[in-house]
Amino acid sequence: AEVILLHSNPKTAFNFVHPKVINVDSTRQNDEMGLSLRFYFCQLAKNPWVIHVDDDMEFSVGTLSELFIEFARNPKRIVGRFGRDTVGDENSNSFNGYSSRSSHKQTEVVLTKLMMMERNTCGAFFEHAHLIWEDTVLNNGEGPLWNGEDIFMSLVANHVYGHDGMQANYAMDWLSVDNAPDNLKDYTDGKYDISGGMTGYRL
Repeated sequence: AEVILLHSNPKTAFNFVHPKVINVDSTRQNDEMGLSLRFYFCQLAKNPWVIHVDDDMEFSVGTLSELFIEFARNPKRIVGRFGRDTVGDENSNSFNGYSSRSSHKQTEVVLTKLMMMERNTCGAFFEHAHLIWEDTVLNNGEGPLWNGEDIFMSLVANHVYGHDGMQANYAMDWLSVDNAPDNLKDYTDGKYDISGGMTGYRL
């Protein structure tokens, strides 16, 4: 097993010394790739299965084990804690047509806050990125570059596995996963070496 740490903000960068940890300075690539960065460097992993986790997520070994067990039942999908489905009611709170409420079990989209997928599927993100790059990402995008990357990754995975238009991914909304305390998140100088929080993100 290995852990790849992406340091995309020079103000919060640090070097975690451990034989199984790979520290990647991705500040330059971050300017070009934005939130899709994780799917690019995911391809460095040696293992065929990868877990994406935001740096402000906290969970136990038991939660991690549950995630592994469920994913092993069917790796041809994305499995995670937070899922989203399309919104039928235009008056509902949504982002890019997806509900802001967590979905349960079968779902179309799994958020990158905590998700597990096959490593090879990460590359498919960039193979299909041209389909929405100009119209959706550049011209109509809100917030950080590639905001909504988890929606696109989930839809690409559905396509790769032959599940277009289906709720083929899996949201384990019962898993115990917490956000790190807000007092550990610094939005300006990054002096706490932890996530800048959710400012600018709409979930």
